[in-house]
Amino acid sequence: MVRRVALATQALFLILLIITPHLVSAHGGGNKKGGGGKKGGGGGKKGGGGGKKPAAPYKPGHKKPAGKPAGHGGKKPAAPYKPPSKPVGKKPAAPYRPPSKPVGKKPAAPYRPPSKPVGKVPVTIHATHIEMPRVVPHPTGPANKGNGDGIAYKGGPLMTGEVNLSIIFYGQWLSQHKDLIRSFLNSFGVKGSALCNWWGIVESYQCVANRGSRGIQLKVGTQQSDDKASLGKVLTKDFIKMLVQKADSGKPNTVVVILAHKDVAVAELCRGKCYDHGSFDGKTPWLIIGNPEVECPGVCGLPFAKAKYGPSGAVVKPPNGELGVDATIVNFAAGLSSVLTNPFNDGFSKKGPKTWPIEAGNACAHIFGTLTSDPTGCGYNAIGENGHKFVLPGVWDPKALSCWTPM
Repeated sequence: MVRRVALATQALFLILLIITPHLVSAHGGGNKKGGGGKKGGGGGKKGGGGGKKPAAPYKPGHKKPAGKPAGHGGKKPAAPYKPPSKPVGKKPAAPYRPPSKPVGKKPAAPYRPPSKPVGKVPVTIHATHIEMPRVVPHPTGPANKGNGDGIAYKGGPLMTGEVNLSIIFYGQWLSQHKDLIRSFLNSFGVKGSALCNWWGIVESYQCVANRGSRGIQLKVGTQQSDDKASLGKVLTKDFIKMLVQKADSGKPNTVVVILAHKDVAVAELCRGKCYDHGSFDGKTPWLIIGNPEVECPGVCGLPFAKAKYGPSGAVVKPPNGELGVDATIVNFAAGLSSVLTNPFNDGFSKKGPKTWPIEAGNACAHIFGTLTSDPTGCGYNAIGENGHKFVLPGVWDPKALSCWTPM
């Protein structure tokens, strides 16, 4: 039995001896085929066991296997390198995913104007629509004082009772504008209106002068139209005198009124005054009003144009659609208050800074009080007959010694 074991051992040894060179040559490592020496063989310099096994070829990503090559009396060759099945090191970070909701505060909601108007706004209700006017502030001077301090009565006659107006429309006035001016004159008799109250201030001069309280009733006597501007488009005092003589009806208590169209220039106007009045014979007063639309809107077209000199309030649209006729009405009102209270330059007045006096109508120049603006932007401070809207100028109040305005 022992012998059989010994024989089997020897046989196994011989088999290993035979196959070992083939294993060594399969791994390479020497310069030539063979064992661990320079030539094939066993453990010496020549073929045989005991020599060092040549190093395995380097494979990137791992260390060279340690140990000696298999041979006669050597260690078993290391197993070939197998890369790890799982990546070495930390698990790679997950890819970035942006947050599903925005970071930070929620953006503010877009601005939405209030559905209702801010503040108290007067509402005028008409049969067919609702009109919501707005208030437009306008300069009124220090405490509405104007420039009337010192206006005094000089003892002369005043226009009182029934006053006849002989009107000349000089130039190409439109028929609707003529109708509007006549409506303005009629509106002074509308009881309770701003125009009636304004007219009451003009009539109060009679009480201050101790001339009784008969009042003043305006009546349009005669009307003439000179569409062709027969005396030319520049009216000097000589031409004005000719027109006054032509229009004078000969009735007592008559005032001749000349309304110049926008394409007509009037001497001495637009240079600090917007109307002129006087008397050539000491019997018949006259009043001329220029149309400032073309020549001087920044002087005589307020509040419908930006003031050329000094401070200006808000500019509003003319209530009847045209600067020329609406500004003419403003200056017509101022001129009436002056000619009725100082028809012959010896009534109520004071010396002015230039050649003309300060009177009831120009002591409050460019003072309109508070204007109301309708939804279209048209400004007004008085409503007359048939719903017509007008702007009235401030007038000097001889009792309160200040400018009076409708609002």
